[in-house]
Amino acid sequence: GKMEVVEKQQELVSNPEVQELLHELRDRSSDKTNPYRSRPWVAEEMSRRVLSYLEATPVCNVSAKEVEALYPKLQQFHPQAGMDRLSKAEMFNIANTRPTTVVEMFAIIANAEKRFGDAKIIELLGIIAETLSAPPPPEDEEAGQGEEMEE
Repeated sequence: GKMEVVEKQQELVSNPEVQELLHELRDRSSDKTNPYRSRPWVAEEMSRRVLSYLEATPVCNVSAKEVEALYPKLQQFHPQAGMDRLSKAEMFNIANTRPTTVVEMFAIIANAEKRFGDAKIIELLGIIAETLSAPPPPEDEEAGQGEEMEE
């Protein structure tokens, strides 16, 4: 059934899932009542570095639940007649990068044009946008927009 598909998908751990796990570990280690809270300095440092990297990516606001919700939608997405559906690796890369442009999709999906065509790629981008939370807008962009309005 559907659950098996999701479980098989979990062999690969997406960036949002890693981020969630590291947040959990961090919260656990700051909980003074937790007997397992002491972690080696190296583990703390690695976690901190990975988190700061992930928090600067387009998937920084995406939850593991959202990734889980995305996979079946991508799996069920129909390509052009007789063409291959999205592969596991392609779905994984979509979950890791939250693409928002056709160009990004072409970089992730092999033979995207032939297998899906522009209209379907745009439809896929819509599914991704509504399933995975967007990152916060970059600060400098907001400032730029403000300047334009003043003119």
